[in-house]
Amino acid sequence: MAKDEYGSLKTKSLEAGINQSEYIRQCIQASIVRQRITPELVNYIRQLSGMANNINQIAHKANASGYPGVHKHCLFLNGKLDDVISKIEDDC
Repeated sequence: MAKDEYGSLKTKSLEAGINQSEYIRQCIQASIVRQRITPELVNYIRQLSGMANNINQIAHKANASGYPGVHKHCLFLNGKLDDVISKIEDDC
């Protein structure tokens, strides 16, 4: 532990009125550890990003030519988005 980190630990434990070991225990108990983003999850996020871009393009087409012409394509993309979101939820 670096000197400044130790100083911070000492100060915070004194302010809390507990010894350093108890302060560290409480920090550990209160903390939330999250796993790093896996390469597979990064891939899902990229897919979602690409799909969002496609939907934006569809929205522009719908505004230009009318919604009925792009309705089927929107439904297809919505299904793909649901699949990707389900995969992400399973990983988290």
